[in-house]
Formats: sequence, C-alpha cells, structure tokens
Amino acid sequence: MFRKTHSKDRDTTIFQELKNELSPHLAGVNGHLKGLMDRHAKIIFCVMLLLIVSSFILTFFVLKPTSENQAQNFKKELKPIPGELSGEFSAIQDLTLRAAKMAELKAEIDRIIAQDSISKTDSAYLEKAIEHLQYFNNHSHEN
Repeated sequence: MFRKTHSKDRDTTIFQELKNELSPHLAGVNGHLKGLMDRHAKIIFCVMLLLIVSSFILTFFVLKPTSENQAQNFKKELKPIPGELSGEFSAIQDLTLRAAKMAELKAEIDRIIAQDSISKTDSAYLEKAIEHLQYFNNHSHEN
C-alpha cells in the first residue's frame, strides 16, 4: 500500500490514484453487500422501521428533557469554555430570549388591536404587554 505510484498522466490526483488502487477491493465488498441485501431485504426493512419507531418513542416520550434540565446541561457545557466566552454565550442566549418574548408580545398586541371591541381582560393584558415592551426597549438601550 505504501509504495510509490508512478503515473504517466501528470494531471492525475491522489484521489484518482486511490480509486484505481482500491476499486477492485471495493467492488468485491459492494458485491457481497448487494447479495446480503437481496437475500435479507424484508428483515433489513423491518429492522429499519423498528429503529425509526423506537427512536421516535424515545425522543418524544421517554427521554423528554425538561426546560430546567436543558438549562442546567447548557451551563455544564459552558463550564469548560473560558469565562469570557461563557459570558458572551449567556448574553446571546439572553438576547434571543428577549427577542422571542418581544416578538410574542408584539404579535399579541397586534392581535388585540385588530379586534373591533376589546374586553377588560384584553385591555389589562394590553397594558401589561406594553409595559413589558417598554421595559425591554429601555433595557436594550442601556446595554
């Protein structure tokens, strides 16, 4: 394998030479895999379906992380990062949370304002939402 390969064509690349060198071996492996798949196609298909269903069940029902657990895991992942960068990550996380909250509040305010008549609960919510938006705007200008 580690012998010098001389090429008559100067434009050949390493990948082309590797392909020429390994193609007989890969063709043999490819033939064996095709034969195995042809003989056991139903079993392979059933195993694939079983893996998909089991991963779906595990993802959404068994290994469902809580938001508190995710925050703790995120903090654990940040510990190996130097202090300067962890501060930056937490600042970015804080900004994304604020932006999401502001977008949610703006959408809710637009929905309430678009109504023909506003109930007392909507009016109270609207006041609180506007206060929150003002707080976020003032807080973002300070930073």
